[in-house]
Amino acid sequence: MESFSFKSRDLSGLKYEDLKAQMIEDAKEALSKYGETLNIRRGSLQSLLHEGSDVPVQRVRLIYEGGELKPTDANRLERAVDALESTVPGVEVMFQ
Repeated sequence: MESFSFKSRDLSGLKYEDLKAQMIEDAKEALSKYGETLNIRRGSLQSLLHEGSDVPVQRVRLIYEGGELKPTDANRLERAVDALESTVPGVEVMFQ
């Protein structure tokens, strides 16, 4: 199972340290809310679950809105994403 956390946040004007801190905070929040295990309660899905209603989450995807909200400096953004993924394992970052 994968889970998704969508963020519409203006990251375009943040300096590197602020960008990294915001993204790490977002990743930790996404992992705490949507990671580890999820309890599936929907009745229509119960027949698909063989081991009960607690399902392990393999990956959390943190998806930011792109366009004008995305940082323009690709190097700064790549460094922040690398720092996030090494600090908060299990969270993958994407921009749309």
